[in-house]
Amino acid sequence: MSGMETLASCVGVDGAARMRALAEGFGPYRTYVSAPQQDGIGRGLVRRHDALMNHVMSRAREGVNEDLQDLSARINLLRGTYAEGGRIFAPGCEVLLDHPGFRQAAHRLSGRAIVVPTMLYANILLPGQELPLHTDTPAFRGLDQTNAPEWLLVCMGHSGLFEDWRTPMIGAVSFFGGCEGGDLVCFPNGVDGPQVRTPAADDTAIVLDSEGVFHGVARVGGADHPAPPSEIGMEIQHVGGDGWVVRSRGKDVAEYRWGQFRFSVQWKAKCYRSEADRAGADGIAREAAEATMVEDLRRRGALGDALPNETELALRMIQTYVRFPAGALH
Repeated sequence: MSGMETLASCVGVDGAARMRALAEGFGPYRTYVSAPQQDGIGRGLVRRHDALMNHVMSRAREGVNEDLQDLSARINLLRGTYAEGGRIFAPGCEVLLDHPGFRQAAHRLSGRAIVVPTMLYANILLPGQELPLHTDTPAFRGLDQTNAPEWLLVCMGHSGLFEDWRTPMIGAVSFFGGCEGGDLVCFPNGVDGPQVRTPAADDTAIVLDSEGVFHGVARVGGADHPAPPSEIGMEIQHVGGDGWVVRSRGKDVAEYRWGQFRFSVQWKAKCYRSEADRAGADGIAREAAEATMVEDLRRRGALGDALPNETELALRMIQTYVRFPAGALH
């Protein structure tokens, strides 16, 4: 069964024009970065070390060894949050937050009766940028991105050991403006199934089981496009007409127009079986989750009696639980 559905028209021609106007009035959109984890299991790993590690290894198998500066520039997208946790930061975005087509598809994909939209955010990828293959970070009662590293939550999700605590989320990606390249690459029939590539065409959308379906974004501007400028604190903002400007440390460093960059809006919804399920009960603590996975790794023969150091243990978890598709973005 496919974990993805396509909407040939998301909000219609007029609605798409309104979404582009909303995007222009919202900025600035800022780089989505984080420092490596400093303590606990996984010390020194970045937030999505699983996806980054697979991306680097996949490119190496293709004979491409990109330096760290170019790699960082390619995957450090720009983001703006339109709605989260019941708060609206971009009035007018409700047309997507409450989209009936997204809700209906989420019912079908999750098999759950209650769908609660929780977040809406915009991603901008500049020419030369891409997103490595990944599954979205899941959340569990007691553990989510606020109190646990994302790579650990991903390992918990792929292990299948914590389904009693997991709150499934369905995602939707809607495209506005169009661009060259930037296809959404998905594996909706599992890691051994064929990849499905969807162009980022204006006023289209994809709804998918984003925690279970591996997906990524092919390079905007084409496979050979050079990496864009990228610095910590960089931002992009609309400046009139079709024009957008990238600024860093108070200086303009690049200019783009609609159609040159990839603009998408991501929708997330939590899915529940019933109101009792939504109310929840007990949660799971990080220490208990880590101990459960250590015990499971030993059962699988992936770990001996003596624990390795914290970084090696994290890498062992990623390598054991997260199996990526063999296909590549390019």
